[in-house]
This record gives sequence, C-alpha cells and structure tokens, in this order.
Amino acid sequence: MYINRMKQVYETALTRKNSVSETNWMYEDGVLLRAMAATGALLEDDRYLSFLKRYIDNFVTEDGRIPFVENRPPSVDCLNNGKVIFTLYHITHEDRYKKALAYLKSCIERHPRLDGCGGFAHKKIYPNQMWLDGLFMLQPLYAEYTKEWGPYECFEDIAKQFALITRFAYDEEKGLYYHAYDHSRSMFWADPVTGCSPHFWGRAMGWLAMAAVDTLDYFPADHPGRNAILDVVEKIAAGIVRYQSPSGVWYQILDLADRKGNYKESSCTCMFAYFLKKSVQMGYLPDSFLSSADKAMDGIFSEFINEKDGLVHIGNVCLVAGLGPAKKPHRNGSFAYYISEPVVEDDNKAFGPLLWALTRYAADDMGKFI
Repeated sequence: MYINRMKQVYETALTRKNSVSETNWMYEDGVLLRAMAATGALLEDDRYLSFLKRYIDNFVTEDGRIPFVENRPPSVDCLNNGKVIFTLYHITHEDRYKKALAYLKSCIERHPRLDGCGGFAHKKIYPNQMWLDGLFMLQPLYAEYTKEWGPYECFEDIAKQFALITRFAYDEEKGLYYHAYDHSRSMFWADPVTGCSPHFWGRAMGWLAMAAVDTLDYFPADHPGRNAILDVVEKIAAGIVRYQSPSGVWYQILDLADRKGNYKESSCTCMFAYFLKKSVQMGYLPDSFLSSADKAMDGIFSEFINEKDGLVHIGNVCLVAGLGPAKKPHRNGSFAYYISEPVVEDDNKAFGPLLWALTRYAADDMGKFI
C-alpha cells in the first residue's frame, strides 16, 4: 500500500510545475529534495539526481560559492539546503559541492549565539532567540559535516543545543515545547519570566522532532551528548500522543483542539508521522508508539490528501508562522495570530514530510532498512 502511495507522491514532485523554486533558496524545498533522494534511492530510480542538481546548481557556482546566502544576513534558514549539497557530494564527489559545504560550515562558525550560554540564535534579526525551527535547519547539517570532516569536539556543541532548548522551552506539565524562547526576555511576544512564546505551535514541534531523529543519523553512538538528543525524542513522543486527535492528526495549536478557529494541520501531522515511525525503526522509541504513527498516516490520507489531474495534493498547510520582529507586531504568538496565517495546498513544508513519512513506511513494505 505505502509503496504505491510513495511512488505517486514521488512522481507528482517530478512532474508538477514549480515543485521547487528556481530563484529562491527556500528551506522547505530542501526538505522535499532530501525526501526525493531517499525515495529515489529506495526505488533505484536515479531521476531524483537531476532533480536535485537542477535546483542546487542554480545557486552553487562552479567554484563552490553560494551568492544567495552570501548576500543575506545570518539566518539558520539558509543552512538547511546544505543537506541537499551533502547528498550530491556523496554521489558525485564534485569539488564545488565540498567547497560549498565548507562555506556553510564557516557560516555556522560565525553564526550569532545567545549571550552567555552558546545557543544558536535564530537569525541576526532575532538576536538572543532560539526557535524550535532553527534546530532542524542547522543541527543535522552541523552533525553530518562533523561526522565527515570533524572536529569531533563539535558534537558536544550540537548536543548542547538540544539540552538548551529543553531547558528553555519545554513545559513539563503540558509535555510540549513552546515555539520560541527569548534569552533577553525583551521581545513583545515573550513571557517576562520564562522568555517563552505563548503557544505550542504544531509545526515548530514537528521541526524539532525531525531535527532530533535526523541529527542522530550522524551522532556517535558512544558520545555522552547523545542522551540529550534522545531525551528530546522521548519528550516529544510522549507529549504529542497526548494531543493526537481521534482521526489521527494534530491541530495547528496542539493543546487547544476544541478552541474555535483551531484547525487540523497537515505539515505537523506528516512530520510527527515521520518522526514516530523513524524513531521506532531506529530503536529510539519502543514499538508501542507505532500505533500512533499508523493512526497518523491513516489520518493524513483521510483528512488532507486528494488527487486530481493525476497528481497528489495535500491541503490544510499553514503557510508560515513566526514571531516578530518589532516591525511586525501582529506576529505576537497569540492564538489569534497562529490561526490568522494563510492555509494553503501543496506547500513543501507539508509535501516534503509527507514523502519522508511514506518512504519510511514503504521501506518496511519492501523489507529494506533506511
């Protein structure tokens, strides 16, 4: 069942117009591209390679520069697509990809940090702020680079980021992570005591969930810092199953399903399905969590997926949600704000995780380990 569904989504991405941008280095495109690589490898179909190259080669020059990133202020969002460059480097061994990765590593080294604790700030325009999203954008790339070229000491820095986000943003009572944390406690959206934003946004926790399981792919099994990442996996898993709806999906604001205006949101549901399935496959979680993963996959197809013109479409995608800056006071982290952002179809923030989740399930059906 899942093999055919995976093939349909894969073919949709290959054939539909504007599957990825040709002009904008968008982090969500990187999510889809990495999923395409995993699917293509599973199917032994190398069409994904030209799909990846067509995107990356629009932005990486022959000498390994990435002008799109060079010309922008530091932002963790600009780092995510480096994971696609890694995929291409491992396949082609082209020197320009290695140079591009070295440049992105230098961006990590120069990236702004929170005062006094060493956490990575989300962006230069968001100083002293850690967002859950940022761990997904930065940490798996940082870990893969460290595994490939070192230095080994960087693994301690990577593990620290997961420990910090738990210390700063985890709510023990709810079992969930707040979207963001302001170390200065000066932002208009931040609680003056805790520094946290007001709500538990589904996709933010989805990003953190994927960050943890994807970083573990490259993290040494015997490194003591691994426990901080596994702790995040366990906390997220225990938390999200508490708020899974009867149909198997999750809401835009996780713990307020009954509040008027809240809605079932597809990107976080796909992320959680991927996270739960992969965590069980890799031995990070017990088999008991499979029922929640299976229920999520059923819910995705009953609630969000439709087919038309021979293509697969996914609806109920929150287009974007952020916090601040000062010139955007409406992005205040309130419930009203989160439900006011546009809800769209086929955004890669959902389409990519959908394919990731399907690839995990299809691998089981095919008797393959990924």
